[in-house]
Amino acid sequence: MSLSNFTRLGVLLAGGLLLAHCASPQSVVPSLGNSSGGIARAPSTLRPSHRESWMAKGINQRDLLYVSNANGTVNVYTYWQHNLVGVLTNFTQPLGECADQASNVYIVDYQKAKISEYAHGGTKPLKVLDDSPNSPTDCAVSPPSGNVAVANSAYDRYTKGNIAIYPRGTGTPKIYYGNAYNDHFNGVAYDDRGDLLTTSTFSYLNWYTEFYYLPSHGSQLILMNLPPPQGSGWDFVQDVGWDGKYWLVLSSNTIYRYTINVKAKMVDSIKLYGGNYDISAMALYRKSSKSFATQVAGPNGTASKASVEYWHYPSGGSPYATITKGLDQPGGIAISLRTQ
Repeated sequence: MSLSNFTRLGVLLAGGLLLAHCASPQSVVPSLGNSSGGIARAPSTLRPSHRESWMAKGINQRDLLYVSNANGTVNVYTYWQHNLVGVLTNFTQPLGECADQASNVYIVDYQKAKISEYAHGGTKPLKVLDDSPNSPTDCAVSPPSGNVAVANSAYDRYTKGNIAIYPRGTGTPKIYYGNAYNDHFNGVAYDDRGDLLTTSTFSYLNWYTEFYYLPSHGSQLILMNLPPPQGSGWDFVQDVGWDGKYWLVLSSNTIYRYTINVKAKMVDSIKLYGGNYDISAMALYRKSSKSFATQVAGPNGTASKASVEYWHYPSGGSPYATITKGLDQPGGIAISLRTQ
């Protein structure tokens, strides 16, 4: 598989590749040897922002779109009007994002190993989870329980990534490991029942993608065989999700839909056109927890040419709207529905 497909998670290890949320081959760079033992971006792409966070007034009654950037900021847009209405700062390397039933947004900081929770339209964290010594890349919130699942990448070839689940988003997490000796978990999602699907990319001499399933109240991750498209094997998987009815796998700008009972069965696929590179993540718009998804949004691009595209769902095809303002190599994305 080509480096252009590694758009979700990008880290270089000595003697092998592991990704760290890069959007193009040019942003895959050697380790800078940071003191935490993790992997840093090159100075040109890792630009932490220490400016104060800001948010426009009167946006509580608006659906909001959160997008993480390589420059250490998270942009906030009105979902329907596509206007930039806020910027959250003081992150180092924000990656994945997720929202809970109360419209609070969790933002994963890979370099700091922190997960910060913000109220809808808020500028200061409600709380911060310390995920060290892990290397967090993505998150998801269980609708029934409020548990927060964090996908953690292995930070070198001798450690194992894991899924850390924080009960109701607090306290000490329960840790779940997969089968591979160096799983690099880079996507995680819950369905409405509290079942969890996650994807891991790991390497030895070649790259492999695996899926794990954790039923609600399950005690261990179950290796799950999701039939690859046309039996050709999986290219790098950017994200997984849930649309209110089906499990979703995002790979190379295509969403593959599955049902999972004892075995996984592919339902169909949805092609997403537009953008400059592979979409790095996806956010599904659902009017409520009882509604099916009607739209999907995804970020892609480099610091100089970046966008967030909107598609009708499940029709896909060409995007019907595009955001370009204020983006710098966007990665993670989440939708926070307006508060009542």
